[in-house]
Amino acid sequence: MRYLCSFIFCFLLWNSLGYAQTDTLGLNAGVSGQTAKMEELLGKLQLRQDPRITDLLVRHTQINQRRQGSEGFRLEIFFSSETKAREQAVRVRNEFNLVFPTIPSYMLFQTPNFKVRIGDFRNKSEALKTKAYIASKYPNAFIVKDNIQFPELFTESIEQSEEQ
Repeated sequence: MRYLCSFIFCFLLWNSLGYAQTDTLGLNAGVSGQTAKMEELLGKLQLRQDPRITDLLVRHTQINQRRQGSEGFRLEIFFSSETKAREQAVRVRNEFNLVFPTIPSYMLFQTPNFKVRIGDFRNKSEALKTKAYIASKYPNAFIVKDNIQFPELFTESIEQSEEQ
């Protein structure tokens, strides 16, 4: 009797699982049929949200446009607040540019320190690779979060000069 009850329970469970995968919307009618059904469903979608959410999205977009960059990482290779810190920072930056001309460098002043930062890395793994690359010359370099410049895009004039 116990086996019969377990068999009936398993049979009912198995039978009900077959209905769990039924396509009630008819989206699996084919690729073109599926696309048409999705467009129809999205056209009927009504979105209710607080108007303050839209205002926040607009403000966020404006802030990002003013920033003229994005959040990322750089390596800091020098900082100092000594009396001749500016001259030292200029010297360190010039030396770095001579040894590693392909990596961009930046000098900035954040009270009371002059700092030299390098690179425009979108993630930490890129920064770690460069840190390992420059470790022989700058072993004390460390990763900092910073506002990085967007990558430069090739213009038509550069592409045309390469073709000629």
